[in-house]
Amino acid sequence: MADPITIRAYRPGDEHGLLTGYNAVFPKPRSLAHWNWQFRDNPVGAVHIAVAEHEEHGIVGAYTSMPVRVRMEGEDLVAAQGLDMWVLPEHRRHGARPGLFVHIGWKMYELFGGTQPGQARFHYGWPIPNWRIGQKYLRYENIRDWDFLFRAVPPGGIPPRATSAELETRRVRRVSQDADGLWDRLKDESQLAIVRDARYLNWRYADAAHTSYEIVECRERASGALRGVAVWTKSDFLFPGAGQLVDWLCPVDDDAAMTSLVAECERITNERGCPVLATLFPQMNPRFLKFQAMGFMVYGTTYFLVVIPFDNRGTLFYREQWFHTSGDSDLV
Repeated sequence: MADPITIRAYRPGDEHGLLTGYNAVFPKPRSLAHWNWQFRDNPVGAVHIAVAEHEEHGIVGAYTSMPVRVRMEGEDLVAAQGLDMWVLPEHRRHGARPGLFVHIGWKMYELFGGTQPGQARFHYGWPIPNWRIGQKYLRYENIRDWDFLFRAVPPGGIPPRATSAELETRRVRRVSQDADGLWDRLKDESQLAIVRDARYLNWRYADAAHTSYEIVECRERASGALRGVAVWTKSDFLFPGAGQLVDWLCPVDDDAAMTSLVAECERITNERGCPVLATLFPQMNPRFLKFQAMGFMVYGTTYFLVVIPFDNRGTLFYREQWFHTSGDSDLV
């Protein structure tokens, strides 16, 4: 008897069935504008999705990833964040063991994971609900706990922080094009990071369809030279109504620019009436200690970061070399 479900790559037009299924499974509905922004319009310019299509019921499951450009050991490559994975309840046990979800995942790896141009060198994500099945069947490797940094807002707000008179901060609607030059200077500061050029930062934050962000630039008063970029948002992730410093493009040794950017994010946190300001850096990155020296404390969570490598780089490489922020995820 022929299998009524075919597992295949995404085709244009599938987004309508994907949205219907997503909105049936997840509590917070997603709009077509959000889907288009995240998958069709992202800077990679490719859609990495495997779908399970039933001959009568349409799309009944999806293993979805969002491709991103990364800088890895001096090369510009592609990786992908796994997200929005689902199978309709009545089809989860369809087919051979270990179930339809895993079979869609294997097809995703076959189609989009690998070392050929355009394929993802690794997948990554935060798989709290499906960690066990992912570890057992889909090669999920836990590389890092998510330990946040936070500063509680005291009565009256966070006190003003002393900053350099030679620098100024500006809140801007879009990241300026000279962020490309700043990224170019910093792109090999770590061995692995998402490409944080103007194209990416504007797509991720200025053009976001699902929430709003404050973009902050730090510049030299005399020359106007760009010294750093920070991105702030208000989010219920971690703490209700918290201020979140979600992205960061600033040299690790530029303490003056770092202080100015943090001071501006603290001002925004006060203005918006947030009870806390939180941020995230890898535990082995110097900024993790520098922010503690500025009054931030460490907050451990149940979230952890996993990778699925498609080349010969081992877990230790990702654990030690990957610079990332909470903005690298879809959680803020």
